[in-house]
Amino acid sequence: MEIDAALSRAKPLGRTQVLVSTISGFLAVEISWLILSVVFIAETPLHHCDVGANTTLPETEDNVYESCEEFVDPEWKNETMACSDGWNYDTELYGRSIVSDWDLVCDKDSLVGLSQSIMLAGCALGAIMSGTIADKYGRRPITIVSLVIFNILGIAVSFSPNYVTFVILRFLIGIVFRGAQLPPMVLLFEYLIPKHRAIVGNIPGVMFSLGLMVMSGLAYLIRDWRQFHALLMAPTIIVMGFIWLQPESVRWLLSQGKYEEAEKCMQKVAKFNGVKDFPSPALKLANRNLEETEVDTKDKKSGGSITQLFKPPTLAVTLITSWLWITYTLVYFGFALTTGTLAGDPYLNFFLSSLVELPARIAPLFIIKRFGTLIPLISILVSSGVCMIAIIVVPDDVADGWLKTSLALLGKFLIVCAFSAINLANTELFPTTLRTVGMGFAQLIGNVGSILSPILIYLDKFVPDLSFMIMTASAFLAAIFCLYLPETKNTVQPETPEDLQILFDSKRLFSRLRKTQPPHDDVSISNNQSKMDEKLQKYKANEEGPNENTMNGINDEHINKEGGGENAGFEEDTQM
Repeated sequence: MEIDAALSRAKPLGRTQVLVSTISGFLAVEISWLILSVVFIAETPLHHCDVGANTTLPETEDNVYESCEEFVDPEWKNETMACSDGWNYDTELYGRSIVSDWDLVCDKDSLVGLSQSIMLAGCALGAIMSGTIADKYGRRPITIVSLVIFNILGIAVSFSPNYVTFVILRFLIGIVFRGAQLPPMVLLFEYLIPKHRAIVGNIPGVMFSLGLMVMSGLAYLIRDWRQFHALLMAPTIIVMGFIWLQPESVRWLLSQGKYEEAEKCMQKVAKFNGVKDFPSPALKLANRNLEETEVDTKDKKSGGSITQLFKPPTLAVTLITSWLWITYTLVYFGFALTTGTLAGDPYLNFFLSSLVELPARIAPLFIIKRFGTLIPLISILVSSGVCMIAIIVVPDDVADGWLKTSLALLGKFLIVCAFSAINLANTELFPTTLRTVGMGFAQLIGNVGSILSPILIYLDKFVPDLSFMIMTASAFLAAIFCLYLPETKNTVQPETPEDLQILFDSKRLFSRLRKTQPPHDDVSISNNQSKMDEKLQKYKANEEGPNENTMNGINDEHINKEGGGENAGFEEDTQM
């Protein structure tokens, strides 16, 4: 039987899927802590020059001590200079941070942002490295090795003796963690049949937002950055306890031509899911059409080579999904910085800023399940663009600023809604042989948005609302580009670039809106279309229940015993 039929026969939401989704969820919490923990561990507390108890300091217009200046002669108070003997820090609100430990203030205040940029650069580098390695050697090995190294480096950060060591370790952490986080995310989608991908595949996104909410509470309780950072390793340490149970990807094994290993892996999955009398062999290997499934020898040797991302038809997916990630990170961090300016307790503000993400992670699940990926994504991007135009137009003093604050929260809600659709489009459009390296490359390029966002907001001082103008243009362009992509609802994941070409020929949204038909003058395209349709028919038959065609020779006794019994009840109970 085909891979989706085999997964459905082995329980589409069995223990294997629960295990992989649990691993991806914990790692999503970890990545949220890794990226945004800098808000607390590198927060700059109130400070002033250390000049002794009986010496006065220059003050600002708000009657607050100057942070970086002291009087040359305290008696005359007519000339100031830079702090000469260090600083005094108010640790009541933020506690101990890397800023207070290493005096990252005044002429060194840029080092705080630099440390974050270097860490994000490590994440970007790790995304492409881990993608290439995972597509060549498999999802499981790189995940396990990366987790071990990550935990060692993470604990070491808490003992950093100086700023340079801290930055180097955080850079390495960024590289290594992508190797632990990205392959399980891909594996999760590869072990889900199409009808469950939108719901179950969004679990990591929900866990990301929940992780941020939990982190605000932990930061409130633990106001020592060293202890706090050590505690942030908890999710990956927990995952280490059961990561050994994670299977290899059956789809990846098939894409590499390792048919016997794929069959063994499929049998282990069925056994782990508690399925009895699972057919053996389960996968249709002996009669597989060479043109349909056999990977080219050159492709096997190179694994998921990055150069293959720039060959049609994968080139279109690479460019468009990369722009989608740039748009998402640019707008997300733009709104995150805006909501962070709310007055009040910083820990509560961070919690509320994270809370608004939660419904945005959940709502798209049901929308995508009904309407597919592209129409909701385009609608969300256009809506966020309109919201940002409103932010530009509305004066700051309307309703004491609450209207703009509300629009900013709404804008963040909308862009977070886009995450599920963008992520699903990535996993369902890249061919199996290029899926991990493709997602890694797209997210690598997407880091450009997160790096540019604070720079654009800074430039608002010179060109008012420049950041929102660029964010708006980016969102509208992304919506236009999506018209070129194929809709993936009720389709099978492409295993090869040829399968992807079929999707472009038959499912492209722009062509469907124009009500045009795909060309049939090319014999090879017509033949491949027939094969893809056959896969889809088998998938649809499997959705309705096992039958003689999808079981590849399984007799009625097996069908009646397993297809309508325990498995059917399990599947019905787990519908979302």
